[in-house]
Amino acid sequence: MTGIFGALDVARKGLLVTQAGVRVVGHNIANANTPGYTQQRALYAADNPIQTSVGLLGAGSLFLGVQRITDPFVQTQLIRQRGETASVDAQAGVLTLVEEILNEQDTGGLTEALGQFYDALDDLATSSSPGAPAERAALVASSQAVVDSIHATDDRLRDLMASTNDGIQATLPRVNDILDGINTLNGEIARAEINTTSPANDLRDQREGLLRELSGILDVTHLENSDGNVTVSMISGAALVEGGRARSLGLAPDPTNPFNTGFSRIQLIDQLSTRDITAEIGAGELGGQLRSRDTILPGAIRALDTVAYNLTTSVNTVHNAGQGLTGATGDFFTALPAVEDAARDLSIAANILTNPDDIAAGLTSAAGDNQNALALAGLRDQKTPLFLPGDPPGPATGPSRSVIEHAVAVAVDVGQQSQSMTSALVQQEKIIESLENRREEVSGVSIDEQVTDLIKLQAAFQANSRVIGVVQRLLDDLVNIL
Repeated sequence: MTGIFGALDVARKGLLVTQAGVRVVGHNIANANTPGYTQQRALYAADNPIQTSVGLLGAGSLFLGVQRITDPFVQTQLIRQRGETASVDAQAGVLTLVEEILNEQDTGGLTEALGQFYDALDDLATSSSPGAPAERAALVASSQAVVDSIHATDDRLRDLMASTNDGIQATLPRVNDILDGINTLNGEIARAEINTTSPANDLRDQREGLLRELSGILDVTHLENSDGNVTVSMISGAALVEGGRARSLGLAPDPTNPFNTGFSRIQLIDQLSTRDITAEIGAGELGGQLRSRDTILPGAIRALDTVAYNLTTSVNTVHNAGQGLTGATGDFFTALPAVEDAARDLSIAANILTNPDDIAAGLTSAAGDNQNALALAGLRDQKTPLFLPGDPPGPATGPSRSVIEHAVAVAVDVGQQSQSMTSALVQQEKIIESLENRREEVSGVSIDEQVTDLIKLQAAFQANSRVIGVVQRLLDDLVNIL
């Protein structure tokens, strides 16, 4: 179109383009505080020029569509680092609780109970009272306090393991809802974009938000296909959303679990198959929960078992060499078959509980014989190789420590793990903060910038309106001339 009407068409296009631009800017301003919103930008281009008798003349402008302003590298790193942060956070939380359980500042804890037990042995060994009835009764009481402390600690650790398993079970419905949501958005995005060059930006924001949420639970990767759909997979390669279909995660009991056969393993459920993927889950909240349940807490329980088993064997070995006032011989603590579950099964021999005179304080049954009690009291500082899980009936393979030293070392080791994990969490949170700031710089909405764009668009709209006004007057003049 040339001539005056061509000029009118150019102005008309300018009005349409600026109207679209105002709409985009208004959408940005309206969503400036919307979580996960990505800034959008209107795209313009000059229309193809028209050949006239005087040469090529411009044909105005075109509105090409709306672009999401993103940095793919930052988005990918955010998804990856969210998974790492969530995993570390889950483990740090559990380690903090384990540290509190082992230390038990309010009640004194295991090391204090052990110290009082060895103090009672000292009192028995140095008693000048014939038969030492008071000291024998005190030893039984302090021994029961050790047993109760170990039982209570073991119970709390196992309860924490069970609650962690409950958390794992509660996490899966969220995962499945997210996978279904991503798959649904894939279809909506594909349908919205099929007949247009403009992407479905707001739907893509929603899908990206679901991907970020999913990455906080599972270590996933995603790839956008040419049709706009994304394929979501675990780092191991197992596809979760693919080809218009979302798979789901399910639970199955673990009959081989040494702590609770009702604990759950994770299954990937497809239409025709189900397979165990527990070992494939690395980062994310779910990965942190699994590592807490299957590594951190079992390690703490077995460390406590080591204390209980070595306490039992060291005391029984010396106790069996002596005699009680009644001439009785035998174990002080009930003998344990293995290190595993020793903390749960620890108990005082029944005859010692009912008759403290059976405590083998001497090498003979004489009332004044305290030779064996001296040997028992010496166990406080006696360093011997420790039996570790899996050792009996073979030799001890652990470090040479006294039982009370090992109890302290267990608490210190957990404290160091907790401190290390907490430091790692702080570092991960700094990484996330840096990436979020970078994303905000690139994709966030700056009200000042949007207002500046709005002023420019307003001026452009007014200018195009004036062009139309000029063309109208020219047409009026032309009609009057004719």
